[in-house]
Amino acid sequence: MDHLPTAVGDLELLSRTANDDKTAFDELYQRYSRPLYHYLLRLIHEQHVAEDLLQEVFIAVWQGARGYRGQAQVKTWLYRIAHNRAISWLRRYKVTTILEDVVETSREVGPEESAIGSWQNDQIRQAVNQLPFKHQEVLELAFVHELSYTEIANVIGCPVGTVKSRMSYALRMLNGLLNRMNFTPLHE
Repeated sequence: MDHLPTAVGDLELLSRTANDDKTAFDELYQRYSRPLYHYLLRLIHEQHVAEDLLQEVFIAVWQGARGYRGQAQVKTWLYRIAHNRAISWLRRYKVTTILEDVVETSREVGPEESAIGSWQNDQIRQAVNQLPFKHQEVLELAFVHELSYTEIANVIGCPVGTVKSRMSYALRMLNGLLNRMNFTPLHE
């Protein structure tokens, strides 16, 4: 099996995948399977379905690599495929979705801060769950997956202005909901 240098970019990996290079495909899978799985799981909320959809995503990547037009970054293209698979599944099964874990604590904290942080995350999740799906989705892609507005627009298939509008609305509504819940952020 050929080994690729660690600095090989996504575009080169996709290009090699388009030429049936399994090693390059495996590297793309290693880079993106975990974040795409978590994205799908947050949209679908069913582990086995998210696993199945992830496999569909990478089958589509293997089969569609030659059709990649380069209008978006490879990462964005992958998220777009995942998004489309999830939306198709949701439409087919009419499942409501929720955004989970918008806020993740990445630092070590003591038991009291951990309990307060957990309570705050629950409050945020409850507030986010009250938002329409299209607003949950932009929050997810921006804050969890760290995509830019342009990348989000490419993923969900709408103009950048629409993404900005949805984000603005989502943040205003989220702030209002949290205020009504008497949410107080943990101060360091």
